[in-house]
Amino acid sequence: MVTAVSAEKAFLKRWSPHSNTNFRTQFMGEDRHKGERPDPSRPSPIAYLVEQGPHTQLRAHFHEADQFQVFVTGAGRIGAHSASPGLSHFVGPYSGYGPIVAGDSGLAYMTLRNAYDPGAQWLPENVEKMRPHRESRREVTFQMPQPTADSELGQISSASLSQLVNTQADGLAAWSCLIPANSSYSGPSAADSGGQFWLVMAGQLIDDELGALDRLSMAFVRPEDGAYLARAGAAGLHILVLQFPRYRKAEVA
Repeated sequence: MVTAVSAEKAFLKRWSPHSNTNFRTQFMGEDRHKGERPDPSRPSPIAYLVEQGPHTQLRAHFHEADQFQVFVTGAGRIGAHSASPGLSHFVGPYSGYGPIVAGDSGLAYMTLRNAYDPGAQWLPENVEKMRPHRESRREVTFQMPQPTADSELGQISSASLSQLVNTQADGLAAWSCLIPANSSYSGPSAADSGGQFWLVMAGQLIDDELGALDRLSMAFVRPEDGAYLARAGAAGLHILVLQFPRYRKAEVA
């Protein structure tokens, strides 16, 4: 069953875990900072927005789950890469990355996972945990097209799907999708993957229960859901499709 969430409602729960200039907004799934735990027996979509204040830094680290990150506002850097809206990357389990450093205006990025993760494993303190997995290290950095302006969305006459990450043997892939106003588009099937996030970048996504969903709203499509039928609102829709590798069962301690 597809799960959708409204960005407008998610932002009502925006909070600061450490009472400083950094903020976190949980969009989907459990928030481990609040002691919430998922069901580890099946894919458990996790999505949250991190807002780093000006000149703050998140140290280099790794996670135990597959993860996409999409930079949505501000500027800074992640590792050796300049970070600005549209920069996206995928990292596999035990694949170190970072630091993430915010510039003068701060930096915000959406973090998306399809399984529970116990939290950041900081480097270099936890480097020994990475050593058994060093041959499987995986990181893919890619650039998403800038969100399409409303005036341009209104001129789109047919749907299009642009591949950003070529589909890999285990299902990893990413696409940018444009859909004309009041039209629908059936996306690539999630059946042979670990699920897909459909992240609204511009325009509106129409959901039967939630209505019109604006920028940064999202839907998670599980493998058993097959191909997702995305419906655009009156302004059209620009949406990012992020497909995970086939699901690895999460281990929850």
